[in-house]
Amino acid sequence: PCAPAAVPRRSFFSKGAAAGVVTTGLVQSAFAATPTIDAPAPDFELPSNRDKNIGLKDLKGKWTVLYFYPGDFTSGCTIEAQNFEKNSKQIRDLGAEIVGVSVDSAEKHLDFAKKYGLSFPLLSDKGGKVSESYGTALKLGPIGTFSNRQTYLIDPSGNLKYVFTDVQSKIKVHAEEVVAKLSELTKA
Repeated sequence: PCAPAAVPRRSFFSKGAAAGVVTTGLVQSAFAATPTIDAPAPDFELPSNRDKNIGLKDLKGKWTVLYFYPGDFTSGCTIEAQNFEKNSKQIRDLGAEIVGVSVDSAEKHLDFAKKYGLSFPLLSDKGGKVSESYGTALKLGPIGTFSNRQTYLIDPSGNLKYVFTDVQSKIKVHAEEVVAKLSELTKA
């Protein structure tokens, strides 16, 4: 069989994967199983745009909104990040921290956060190992491994409490959905 033609990453995410369209021949492996609700969230420690590593252990004691996204500076990812920033006060008022994860470098995350005024850390999952452990890794042959757009709510003890898997179709209201679900979970 022929290898798929190279597709520029930005073009792929704005016209392909981000639109929910994935060419079968391009995808070498899809998503692993999502971690179990009420079980400990998969552990991680990754470089951040804050010039230090951040891990699950650093987030214990507060709720965590851990969101995975394909890449900085793409249209959907920019909308998602800006909406999380717009809702960051409400999320923090519920005792939660927002943390974004993609396979981009910490340096690219720094540029992205500065350009859009993001107040939350962005973690670099080069190689996609953490994305794999959360079931979000998407391996796209010659393009590489990327994180699918999914969001995980982790409680102060480090247990996974909720997973948003259909973020793409609701990207413009996703942050508000997170606020509503966090509100519900923190009252329980």
